[in-house]
Amino acid sequence: MAIREGAWDCPHCGRKGNRGPEKYCGGCGAPRGEDVKFYLPQDAPEVTEAKALERAKAGPDWTCSFCETDNPSTNAFCSSCGAARDGAQTRQVVEHRKDAAPLPVASPPPPAPGHPKLKRGCQIGCLTLAALAVLFWLLGRPKETTLTVTGHRWERSVAVEEQRTVTEQGWEGELPAGARSLSSRREVHHQNRIRIGSETRTRTVTERVQTGTERVKVGERDLGNGYFEDIYEDRPVYEDREREETYEEPVFREEPVYRLRYTYQVDKWVPSREAKAEAGDRSPRWPDAGLGSKEREGQRTEVYEVLFEDRDGAGRVYKARDEMEWQGFEPGAAYRAKVRSNGEIVEILGPA
Repeated sequence: MAIREGAWDCPHCGRKGNRGPEKYCGGCGAPRGEDVKFYLPQDAPEVTEAKALERAKAGPDWTCSFCETDNPSTNAFCSSCGAARDGAQTRQVVEHRKDAAPLPVASPPPPAPGHPKLKRGCQIGCLTLAALAVLFWLLGRPKETTLTVTGHRWERSVAVEEQRTVTEQGWEGELPAGARSLSSRREVHHQNRIRIGSETRTRTVTERVQTGTERVKVGERDLGNGYFEDIYEDRPVYEDREREETYEEPVFREEPVYRLRYTYQVDKWVPSREAKAEAGDRSPRWPDAGLGSKEREGQRTEVYEVLFEDRDGAGRVYKARDEMEWQGFEPGAAYRAKVRSNGEIVEILGPA
């Protein structure tokens, strides 16, 4: 594994790029110190000199407890003050791992010859679309304004259902209560799939096969003495290979299942008409449905609208949530509201 020389920056004078093995700053002479971190320059060459390699492999440095001078692991006593190594702090060996180098990304094809402004045109087009989107948003955003109540309008309706005799069809066991059969016949209700065997077929399958290994650099190891060691791993190399394989494909047949299908008559309530009442006052009432002997009331619906006028005299309509809210708007009173540019009232905020 390759050994490379690291570097460190002086915390006292700010000098950068001191050689890793050097114990003192080349700028101010301050000792390296245990808090200084080593780093590996990108262009750090491989160490080949025998003495430097021996120094790198000797182990991490230790820091003198008395004068804080870094010493080689081979020293039993501090090279600066002579204190014994006993109890001294030893630098840590740290691994800095990273993922394998990413695969190269294919560059997009260049614009076709004769269109040197294609990219600029696309940029202008995108900016134009963005500007239009912002403009539409601003135009559609509701604005607060003052509206004055000019009137009320209401509408109430009652759906009327009539009991009629209708003719329908249905499957055996699914007829409604009160159904009177007119006729029946056997028909195919559904198909059952029944397996009757299998047949041998061939298909092409793709599988990943390991074809060997490759040596990959995955990081560096800080040896704690100003040197770094490259970390390598053997990783498998794969390739996709196609092969033919046979398999058994199930074979089915469709078997019809018959049931009786009836034509029948039944009395049902069906929509017949709608009774409606409406007016421009504040006294809503339900219409008289005028029910016949075979009629009944169905669903009831009601709509309550408040008529407004804005500052420019334009009419606006607000659909109230219910009668209680509708009755709360007093004729001639002014209210703050949010209104879209098309005149739609989005929300009534309260009295002005």
